[in-house]
Amino acid sequence: MKTIDKSFIGKRIAVLRNAKKNSARGMSLDLGQSSEYINQIENGRSMPSIEGLINICDYFDITMSEFFDESIVYPIQYKELLQELNKLDSIELEKVIDIVKLISANKK
Repeated sequence: MKTIDKSFIGKRIAVLRNAKKNSARGMSLDLGQSSEYINQIENGRSMPSIEGLINICDYFDITMSEFFDESIVYPIQYKELLQELNKLDSIELEKVIDIVKLISANKK
């Protein structure tokens, strides 16, 4: 089992927060915490409690499992994409796969 280093939590929150286009201060206040709460976690000066981490996951509408899954870089967008993909039939899914492959090939 791979160990997650302490900096992962702060970095993960920063990625998720930026994807949501919210400031660290705004997120802290949304969570009912001091204005520096998220900034301190992101900079490694403190760690959230388990309850705090649950609240952070709720804030992003993701599970703890999704939060810690390093194979998914952008879990919020991934979850949204999966919800949309579940609405498609097999032919439409094949078209989406082809589009994603084209996009990936252009990035190389």
